[in-house]
Amino acid sequence: MYHYKITNRAEIDELTKKSLPLNEQYGAEVKVGSPIKALEGSTMSHMVILKFIDFDAAHKYYYSDEHKELSLLRNRITEGWAAIVSGDSETQKLVDSGYFESKL
Repeated sequence: MYHYKITNRAEIDELTKKSLPLNEQYGAEVKVGSPIKALEGSTMSHMVILKFIDFDAAHKYYYSDEHKELSLLRNRITEGWAAIVSGDSETQKLVDSGYFESKL
């Protein structure tokens, strides 16, 4: 999940173009890729949510060398954050493993 505001709109199409083959390579399905409007609280202007087969697949994608390179571009042209959110059936396993207590 990526939640961000675009700071350099001129390069956002390049980010999208470079994301597509990486998404395909790692089996990521774009579920949300849209500007958003907050109904409560404050928010940034855009959100992308990718669906993976499981948490491990999302983890491999995010920490891949290809994604690290893409992150350089994304971080240059957007401000925001990224997160991996586990599916409900995987959450307890991650809690038990200590994943959420580990440092970045």
